[in-house]
Amino acid sequence: MRGGIKWVCLASVLWGTAGLVGKGLTDGHGLDPLAVAAWRLLVSSPLLLFAAWREGVRLGTSAVPLRSHAGWFLLFGLAVAGYQLGYFSAVDRTMVATATLLAVCTAPLFVALVARWAFGERLTFRVTGALVLGLAGTILMIGVDSLAGLVNPRWWSGNALALAAAICYGGYILIGKRMTGELPPIRIVAVAFTLGAVFLLPFLRFPGLSWEAWGMILYLGLVPTGVAYMFYITGLNRTTATRASIAALLEPLTATLLAVALLGERLSPWEWVGAFLLFLSLFLLASPGKVKRQERAPSP
Repeated sequence: MRGGIKWVCLASVLWGTAGLVGKGLTDGHGLDPLAVAAWRLLVSSPLLLFAAWREGVRLGTSAVPLRSHAGWFLLFGLAVAGYQLGYFSAVDRTMVATATLLAVCTAPLFVALVARWAFGERLTFRVTGALVLGLAGTILMIGVDSLAGLVNPRWWSGNALALAAAICYGGYILIGKRMTGELPPIRIVAVAFTLGAVFLLPFLRFPGLSWEAWGMILYLGLVPTGVAYMFYITGLNRTTATRASIAALLEPLTATLLAVALLGERLSPWEWVGAFLLFLSLFLLASPGKVKRQERAPSP
């Protein structure tokens, strides 16, 4: 498995565990979804900042050139916070499956189109096939019924918010790719996620004194956020933005399989077909093969 894709896949598997934890916090402990998002970024920030400091020690540079990269850091932080706000707000205004479909499936398309112009990333036959299979598999996993939410006028405002979330998600992939050519990768997410946490502070709420709730919050912030995004930015530094966005489709597959294993949910035959297509998509991305020069993103 190619190095960059391996790290992105590891990150996506960890992201897939966040849904179960978030559901437990909202359903079992009464925490507002936006508060969950705020805690997620806030808890991840110290871990990411510590990892960035260790990265600086290892590389022999500890200074963060905030002034020369302030604009990119600000955009990255806004995109991180915007994704959380957009997605969770969309869930309240449209079908959950439709919001997930729009937020997850349109991001790789957005990234593929912009990365071709911004970084010269070429959509080869292998990458295009992986994109088509990944999107088809994700749609089948989420449920074809979710397409009905696209045409219902009462859900259009929620659908627009889900698309905004997808643009934010795709945006911070592209910004991260742009910045990895100039800065150490973990330093990028450390500053950006700290800014995102600051932007979400108004939504912060306390879940009471339950040790279980605090344990879930710590896990959510440290593992599927802090550790996962360190994996992701490391992988993004070693592969193209388009490939990374496609490999991230492993997240809904992981969440679905965990629901089957831990919650006793059952998959329909079509959902199993979707899972197979997602695995096939990842196989296309990760299998050995010559990567053409035009497909590689040049250093910005």
